[in-house]
Amino acid sequence: METLTTVVLGLCVLTLAFLWLKWVYAFKLLVFPPGPQGYPIIGNVFDIPSTMPWIAFQKMAKVHGDIMYFKVPMQEVVVLGSAEVVFDLLEKRSEIYSDRPQVLMYNLTSLEKIFPLMGYTPEWRYQRREFHQYFQQHEISKYQSVQRRQCLAFLKRTLDDPSQLAQHIRLVNTANILKIVYDMEINSLQDEYIQLASTIVQAIAVVSVPGKFLVEFFPLLRYIPSWLPGAYFQKYAESIREAASQMRNAPFDTVKKKMADGKAGPSMTADLLEKLDREADDDIDKKVKENHLRNITATAYVGAADTTTDTMQTFFVAMSLYPDVQQKARMELDRVVGPDRLPEFGDYENLIYTRAVVLETIRWMPVAPIGFPRRVTRDDNYRGFHIPKGATVLANVWAMLHNPEDFPQPGRFNPDRFIKDGRLNPDVRDPLTIAFGFGRRICPGRWFASTSIFLVVANALHTLNIDPILDKEGKTHDPFSIILDGLKMHYEHVPCSVTPRSASVKHLVSELVSSQE
Repeated sequence: METLTTVVLGLCVLTLAFLWLKWVYAFKLLVFPPGPQGYPIIGNVFDIPSTMPWIAFQKMAKVHGDIMYFKVPMQEVVVLGSAEVVFDLLEKRSEIYSDRPQVLMYNLTSLEKIFPLMGYTPEWRYQRREFHQYFQQHEISKYQSVQRRQCLAFLKRTLDDPSQLAQHIRLVNTANILKIVYDMEINSLQDEYIQLASTIVQAIAVVSVPGKFLVEFFPLLRYIPSWLPGAYFQKYAESIREAASQMRNAPFDTVKKKMADGKAGPSMTADLLEKLDREADDDIDKKVKENHLRNITATAYVGAADTTTDTMQTFFVAMSLYPDVQQKARMELDRVVGPDRLPEFGDYENLIYTRAVVLETIRWMPVAPIGFPRRVTRDDNYRGFHIPKGATVLANVWAMLHNPEDFPQPGRFNPDRFIKDGRLNPDVRDPLTIAFGFGRRICPGRWFASTSIFLVVANALHTLNIDPILDKEGKTHDPFSIILDGLKMHYEHVPCSVTPRSASVKHLVSELVSSQE
């Protein structure tokens, strides 16, 4: 009996040894994408930049190619640097490239409840499907009256107090979405919901940067108390958790209370709650789905206060640096719209150059220049390279939109690149197919964002002179000098001087605002 046991144990050991050697041999045969060599044990920890990574990765790609591999403790990272590679993987193979990595800081800050940051789960699919119903292309026309009213209010506030331009831009976008989602009227720069949106937007940008927090490489650090040296991330996470909870619950609960009192106006939240009452199977199902609805509405809230705000701020920066573009757009607006009214959505088809300005704004300084991380759900092979299951994948949107083969002189703001024979040129790559994401993770609010940006851009060009504020040396600001740290483009301030194009324009804006009160 002992002999049999010994033989069995020996066979088990030999089998395990064989399997281990087979795995090691197979691993050595795998060809990973090229990348920096790194160091023993810590790998490429020092090669993954935490500040403006899109620029650093673009430079590295010139050495290693448009698909790069980085190995760090507990994590493998693959960076995609060209549109060809990104569309091959994130679009054509989206079934295995649509998950999100386990980012500890999302959990520690409770930001994982915002569904664009969630994994590719049934819960995510449910939430995205519900969100999409309200913001798909044929639905957004019903929001035009809100967008027009808020655009007018933006013009009035900007003309009255141009020194607060950056805040006016954030206000117009937050007011738009809060009205649509919660039927809330926001008129003040000091409103708590403006501050909440700003806090959450900046937090998402910061915690999404790979390598920004050491806890991502060494997860056990999550258990150390906040008072220990080096545990600043704990205090930061605590402050964001509180803001995230407020953002998710406060406006939602306000709508619930108004509905109970019979005082709720039409809104996305009220519509979702009424649908929930009709379709929920029982109290447990209702409670679960209501939590999903809180995530959906919070995503709309923070999303509109994020991408559209940053894109509009970029527009003003660009106009201050490129007066020739501003003048050319005004000529088109004067011809199509004239002096007696303001641009409307109905002018869209005839404002070709203005639409090109919007496209170039999105291309020139993309809001999410490195995209949000993806996670590979199974081993893949591409161009002979092994892409391992569980790897974090980053798409360098900046590199794609600043590729000189697609966009000659990419650092120059030039809307004419999109125009041929007086129409938008279909042969030029559309920045919207890159800037708003890829595959199953493409931004479901992109149509609403695009129309909001167009309306504000057209009206600002038609009514405002946008001039640069010079630095102490009499030079215009470098756009990169005013960009805050994080995974996305966002500005602390917009160094522009805005003044009315004429007294009649200021009078027209005031009259239109008064007529809506």
